[in-house]
Amino acid sequence: MTLTFLSIYNEVAGQAWSMYDGDAESVDEMESALKSSINKALSEIWCSYPFPFRIKTMTIATREGVNEYTTPNGNILKKTVSGTQVYSIRIGTDYLEYLDNYETLETKSGKPTGFYISNENIYLYPTPDNSYTVTLEYLTLAIGEDDFGTAVYSLVNDEDSINIPEKYENIFKNALITKSMLYAIASETDENYSGYKEQYDKAYKILINYTSGLEKERRVYW
Repeated sequence: MTLTFLSIYNEVAGQAWSMYDGDAESVDEMESALKSSINKALSEIWCSYPFPFRIKTMTIATREGVNEYTTPNGNILKKTVSGTQVYSIRIGTDYLEYLDNYETLETKSGKPTGFYISNENIYLYPTPDNSYTVTLEYLTLAIGEDDFGTAVYSLVNDEDSINIPEKYENIFKNALITKSMLYAIASETDENYSGYKEQYDKAYKILINYTSGLEKERRVYW
């Protein structure tokens, strides 16, 4: 099973008390209001927790004399290693220290031992004096991919799909459908709102319980 935009739309539209038709054959037949509700719900759920399927790995091959590199499309993980909290950015087994007061650093070259974030870029310190492989783990903001395999940050086309393991698809879908209905209903005074709110709370709790391999940690934002 693959969670495509078209299949999700039709399932949400086919829910009880929905005012939409659940037989769309393409994005051209989708109602804009419901498309918006689905994407709002998806974004909120996706960014609400460090789900294991959001964790991605990125490697940087440093160049001598170059300390500036592109950030990943997400937030760098913070983890506990040997009882100490570190950001998941390392050279070999050595984790790099996050440098808060980078403005005061002296010009220096060598094997990087620290890093900082500025203007959407990662800066390594000291400036690499050789080629090193930097490995980092991050929580991706990309929610899936299109039918060409390109990362997407919202669902736009029929075959845009949510990129999660099959074992989590049903429980994720249940949370997404009920949350989408809350946005579609919009008004908390609507007689159907509380029913979907209760369903969503249960579905989200199940999703967290089955994917809670990680604790939420503070992450590097930029």
